[in-house]
Amino acid sequence: MFLRRNTQLLQQELSLEAELLEDNPELAQTIHSFNMQEIQAQQQGLRGALQGESDPKNKSVWGKFFPGLGG
Repeated sequence: MFLRRNTQLLQQELSLEAELLEDNPELAQTIHSFNMQEIQAQQQGLRGALQGESDPKNKSVWGKFFPGLGG
């Protein structure tokens, strides 16, 4: 029962998100831009880790705008 309700809520959330993005192309572009910046930051962090840096220099792009959302 819990999984079924979770599935329903997730489907509702995804439908609402799709509707919001469809109605707001600027929002969709902003989210895409943030995601691309996040990917680049993670790649830089991985390169740093592979080169022996122990302290990550990049904070999550999303975390800068929404504290608590990312490292």
